[in-house]
Amino acid sequence: MILPETTLFPGMTLPLPIFEPRYRRMLADVLEGGRMFAVALRNPKAKGETPMSIGGLGLVSTAVRQPDGTSLLTLLGLARVEFLGPVRLKPYRVEAIRALAAPPADTPQADALAKKVRALVRKRVKQGFDLGIPMPADPAKAKQLQDMQMLANASFQQFGKHLARIKSPEQLADLVASTLIGDPLARQILLATPQIEERLKRLHQLLQAIEFRADNPTP
Repeated sequence: MILPETTLFPGMTLPLPIFEPRYRRMLADVLEGGRMFAVALRNPKAKGETPMSIGGLGLVSTAVRQPDGTSLLTLLGLARVEFLGPVRLKPYRVEAIRALAAPPADTPQADALAKKVRALVRKRVKQGFDLGIPMPADPAKAKQLQDMQMLANASFQQFGKHLARIKSPEQLADLVASTLIGDPLARQILLATPQIEERLKRLHQLLQAIEFRADNPTP
């Protein structure tokens, strides 16, 4: 599937609605086979539905068919893959792929960079999660927004606790990238960087930029 603003990292889950006829056909074939398909970010500089060169291979962990024929999926990321070119385009796109194996991540450099990333994430979690929605004047709507904000903060705190239990720098980088990096092209750069030290370095720079914008809001 070639999608705008969507990336699938290894170990992460992605909810997907399936409603287009071609993807309904694809899903039927996938469920009869290995339950796997790839997700790619649409290349914004290319014409039509052209994928970026690196995407994520996922396993369909749940598939709930709706009465109208659409489906709701949960896709579990398995691996980074490189797209080598289309095998066919109809009724849905099929690409030749190559798995991208990451070099060993157990190095002093990776551990040091992971420590820096953890420190920035801890600071971000302490700040709380800002929904970015102005408080409405209506008391009922204001109360609803406050409840949503409390739920978002509680979920963010759980994310911080979960992150503290992760030991692998590789898993740490992918979880933080998929959760805290909002810019699709920035996420794509991290997805397309299999070398863990370089990925953590880029992730740290992105987190620093986010922290700077939070500390220095535009007037």
